[in-house]
Amino acid sequence: MFEDVKIVMFDLDGTIYYGSQIIDGANDAIRHCRDHGRQVYFLTNNSTKTRQQIFDKLRGMDIDCTYDEVLTSGYVAALYAQKEDLQDIYLCGSENLVSEFAACGVQTSDAEHAKNLFIGYDPDFTYEKMTEGVRVALKAEAIIACNKERTYLGEGAQPFPGCGGMVAPIEWCADRTSDYVIGKPNTLMLDIVCDQAGLEANEILMVGDTYESDILMANKKGCPSVLISPKMYSDTVSIEHIGDLVNLIG
Repeated sequence: MFEDVKIVMFDLDGTIYYGSQIIDGANDAIRHCRDHGRQVYFLTNNSTKTRQQIFDKLRGMDIDCTYDEVLTSGYVAALYAQKEDLQDIYLCGSENLVSEFAACGVQTSDAEHAKNLFIGYDPDFTYEKMTEGVRVALKAEAIIACNKERTYLGEGAQPFPGCGGMVAPIEWCADRTSDYVIGKPNTLMLDIVCDQAGLEANEILMVGDTYESDILMANKKGCPSVLISPKMYSDTVSIEHIGDLVNLIG
């Protein structure tokens, strides 16, 4: 199965690890893919960590990867801002999101002078931060959400509120919706990998644990996919554990 696949893209939260703990069988699946000639990428909707921090976390779990194989919605948001030449950007998100934009050479603004709003995941989200975000949203030329995930699986495989929990109240109070969403299920991260590698969509396999983000993204792009879930769907292959992936790639 998946004989034409040249790249395997792994979601992270709930697929490779739960918080600080690697999931049993994840490293075996990654090594198996590499041993059978597939390049591997890691992508996450999490914008609260920089690309460097995610890379360091993976290496700390003894996962074989390179910095260039890591994509985050925060990093891709900065690339999007560059491509669209967006100016006077206000970031409603973590300090690490601010650092990611700075590392990409994207200048940001304070709330008073902002014309464009980016909303990212922030575990320290407060009423004051929401207020600043709403005030920018009311006048913004564009609102860009890093993602709108409702929840993700963190420490102990427990659900935690996702970036959607920051985006929704700002949209509601400003009475408008985001003009663009960077992360899954949007295909922007897949688009970047296809362009960089010079591959067609059917040559990239998406592996994730969430149908509403991982699999829908793959479907929109036309990529094959594997869902880690006991639930069965007609438009993807389901496996119960990440380690079962070794039986699908040869």
